[in-house]
Amino acid sequence: MSVFPSSGHGRQGRHRSLFSRVGRVFDAVRGRMMAIILLAAMPIALIGGVQAWHSYRATLEAPGNRTDLTVSRIDLELRHESEHLSSLLQAVSRMRLDDAGLRHMLELVQSLTGRHYSQIALADDRGNILSAVGPQKGSPPLGLDAMPRFQGDVGLVALTDPATHVPAYFRITVSTTIYDDAGRPARPGYLTAIMPLSWRSAILQASDPRLDLVQQNGPVEIWVVDSHAHAAVPLCSDCNWSLQPPERIMQWARATLAMGEEQAHITLPDGSFSIGRVQDGVHVLTMTRRNAGERHAVVMFAISLVSSGLLLLMGLLGASKSADVLVITPLRQLTTSVNQWQLGGMYDVRSNWAMPLEVRQLAHAFSKATRKLARHEKRLERAQARQELLLREMHHRVKNNLQIVASLLNLQAGRIRQPAAREEFAQARDRVRALATLHRYLYADGELYSLNMQSFVRELCGQIMHAIGESDEGRITLDIRVDDLLMVPDQAVPLALIVTEAVSNTIKYAFPDRQHGTLEVGLRALSGDRACLWIADNGVGMAAVRNHPGTEEGRSGIGMQLIRGFARQLGGELQMFEENGTRYVLVFPLKQPEQDETAG
Repeated sequence: MSVFPSSGHGRQGRHRSLFSRVGRVFDAVRGRMMAIILLAAMPIALIGGVQAWHSYRATLEAPGNRTDLTVSRIDLELRHESEHLSSLLQAVSRMRLDDAGLRHMLELVQSLTGRHYSQIALADDRGNILSAVGPQKGSPPLGLDAMPRFQGDVGLVALTDPATHVPAYFRITVSTTIYDDAGRPARPGYLTAIMPLSWRSAILQASDPRLDLVQQNGPVEIWVVDSHAHAAVPLCSDCNWSLQPPERIMQWARATLAMGEEQAHITLPDGSFSIGRVQDGVHVLTMTRRNAGERHAVVMFAISLVSSGLLLLMGLLGASKSADVLVITPLRQLTTSVNQWQLGGMYDVRSNWAMPLEVRQLAHAFSKATRKLARHEKRLERAQARQELLLREMHHRVKNNLQIVASLLNLQAGRIRQPAAREEFAQARDRVRALATLHRYLYADGELYSLNMQSFVRELCGQIMHAIGESDEGRITLDIRVDDLLMVPDQAVPLALIVTEAVSNTIKYAFPDRQHGTLEVGLRALSGDRACLWIADNGVGMAAVRNHPGTEEGRSGIGMQLIRGFARQLGGELQMFEENGTRYVLVFPLKQPEQDETAG
């Protein structure tokens, strides 16, 4: 059997349980007030949170932005330095000097620049070095990529260190004309200079803008990397920077260059790193650490986040406690007092300053309403007492009048000599006595709205036996099987008359010639608000009664008509069975007494 349906039902049950728990939370005043406070504080908290998050993100991105600016700054400084050197070379090329004069002028340039350049040389039109000035003596001829392409052009090419395979120099070349001793143009040539790519903080002047980048153990570190980011060399040789970036940064740099990106940066807990292309395709990798202000901003963001959460929680707890003291407790007192009043107690709620105005007004309105209801209930109780007294008096008088009528019928029957007429009077007397007995029960037992049928049917059958004269002889055994059942008077009256007719006929005709027998009378409640009445005997049966010479068919027919009429009045179904005697079975709907009547 598949388990998926059961799991689905389980999830639905859990969801319903969750929704019911949430519903119970927001069903109370405290939950609703907290929800209102949260909804009111949410826009402000959201705006503050968004602003704090943007500030936090800006603080986190600040080192990355600085590294990007550092790459652009390095590119600007290298371009400025290369343009300065090319301007010097072009100025020398325009001086109309011979070989010796050009060499002398190159030495002057090297001296004026603090011998910063590795080599300044004069080359012929084929690129062969004619004379060189500087610490780097031996130098290969100029390649085609280093030569200017036209007059006035500047050739710029990066030279790689053979040991590290990292760009270490820039070669700058300009065109020139070599003159003879007479000052006439002799032949074309080139002026070329090799500029170190690395910087030294020791030789930078105080006004040099590069000093804020090259600092001993400063917040910024710069490396020159090869074209595939396999090796790196610090840009500043005397700044005490790390010789190599972290390996994971080198891996990131290799991946960035492999994707062909010109510039990218990454932010890590220990700093931000940027890689970018600068002069002549050289790549540099920069690193900057967070300064004290940025670290303080990050710490303050965490503190403000935690403090905001704590303040919000304290506000909710304070609001919950305030709601409990100022709203919930007065409402609970009001509810408790109302419940006690409903159970019959006193309604007593004293207004005080802790109650809100609306609760005080509600308590005052309840007080006025309960006082009015109490006065109205007293009036109703007095009216009900008078009504019950009048009803008892009515039943008592009806019972007395019916007994008087029965006595008159009995006296009249004694004066009649015809047996048939005397019998009619006797039956009328029995019917009136049955009604008198019913009213006596309603009066004597105080059951004005319902009747206990068990004791009533038992007394009614005994009364009929006594009236007919069979109670003392013991010839007919009376078997009463009636449940302890309550019945309203509207149904008890026709039921009593049915019992009177059926029991009288049974006693008179079911056992002729002084035969002995049993008469069974039963009443039982069934399911579905129904009841069953049966009257059975083990006598001779209806057929024998009709054939008996002492029985008058008209009189027996009137009794059956009454029984069927009263059965229709009860809304029931009457059945008769003639096997081993006669059996009347009546099933009818049972009316329940009203709750307030039974309570009274």
